[in-house]
Amino acid sequence: MDDPARIEEAVHEVVRALAPELTRITKWGMPWYAGNDLVLLVGTFSHHVGVEFWRGTTLRDPGHLLEGTGKNLRHVKMQRLEDATAPAFIQLVREAVRLDRSMPPRPR
Repeated sequence: MDDPARIEEAVHEVVRALAPELTRITKWGMPWYAGNDLVLLVGTFSHHVGVEFWRGTTLRDPGHLLEGTGKNLRHVKMQRLEDATAPAFIQLVREAVRLDRSMPPRPR
């Protein structure tokens, strides 16, 4: 297991590089990235970094990274630094951002 703080920073770097227009907001006490709607959150835990995708059930996941059984949310658990730059994860982030860009802005 790599240092969760380093994994978290690598995830933030990937998100900022792929979607600099996303804003970081706090929702339910957690740091979300938002565009037209919520896109994803990054949470650091003692043994992994979790990346929660707001519309996870809608995302194509050919790398089979997504976990969870909720109505919409799906998450990826990362334990190694290279997980944050893996092509399958980058594709998920791109897909989530593409989906958000295609949706109308949500009233807040």
